[in-house]
Parts: sequence; C-alpha cells; structure tokens
Amino acid sequence: MPDTKKTDPAPSPTNDLVALVRRAEAGDATAMPALRTMMDDNGALVETFGNLATQVERSILRTLSGKDHLFREASERKLARMRADVAGPNPSPLERLLADRIALCWLALHDAEIRFAQSKDLTFRQAEYWQSRIDVSHCRYLSAIKTLATVRKLAVPAVQVNIARKQVNVVAPGG
Repeated sequence: MPDTKKTDPAPSPTNDLVALVRRAEAGDATAMPALRTMMDDNGALVETFGNLATQVERSILRTLSGKDHLFREASERKLARMRADVAGPNPSPLERLLADRIALCWLALHDAEIRFAQSKDLTFRQAEYWQSRIDVSHCRYLSAIKTLATVRKLAVPAVQVNIARKQVNVVAPGG
C-alpha cells in the first residue's frame, strides 16, 4: 500500500527564502541576517521586496483582478510593456523612474475610472468624489508625462559647429 503521508518538500534555496521571508514578515528579527546576506548577493530580491511602486501596483492589481488570474497577468504584462516603451531603448536611471511613475499613474487613473464606472446608485456627493479622484489621477498622469518630456528635452546636448564663416547648429537626438 503506498505511503499517503504528506511530506515536506526537500530543502532548497527557494524554500529557505520563503521560510525566512515569512519569519521576517511575522516580526522575527532573527531572520534578518540571512535575508541581508541574500539581498547583498541578489539585487533582484531588493527590487522584489523593496520597490514600493511595485507594491502599490500589485495592490491595485490585486484589488482590480480579484481571483481573475488572466486579467492580472495581462495587466502586469501591459504595464511592463508600457514601461519599456515609455523608457525607450537606453533610459537613464531618472527616465526609468519616470517611466515607472507614468505606468503607475496610468494604472491609478484607470483604477479610478473602472471603480466609478462599476459603481451603482451613487449619490451626488459620491459621484463628485469619483470625478474628483479621476481628475486628480489624470493630472498626476499628465504631470509624470510632462516631467519625462522635460527631462529628455534638457538632456539633449546642443552642439554648435563653426566652419569658416558659416555657423551650423546641430542638436543630437538622445544624447
């Protein structure tokens, strides 16, 4: 007769990490030295657990998608593609941050619009609240876009070339 007892998975670095993360999240400070060493060795862990924009994005997507894994996955991919498109081929660290901000503002704006559209039997004050939230989200989105455009415009070096008596001004795209 086969053994039907449930066995623990074999120890692995992933299982160790999960166990340490759970301990740290539960307030166990003794897990931190090992986690610090892991974060020192693997920058992706810092990005995974320490990127607050990613945490906000995940929170919004969790709320929007509920149990719909397809919607969540497609939305995550859409946001990743948007970030890459907005950041461009060789973004500076500032351009990457602004591309992240633009994607997050886009998500927050659409989150507000979806919630308003799905609301039923709103009072006038509730409808005003949602319209105001949409307006503020839209302003933040446009502000992030404008800031990225300004950063890019300021980063373009202007080159002036004087050849004999003729002057040629050249602006090199993308630095």
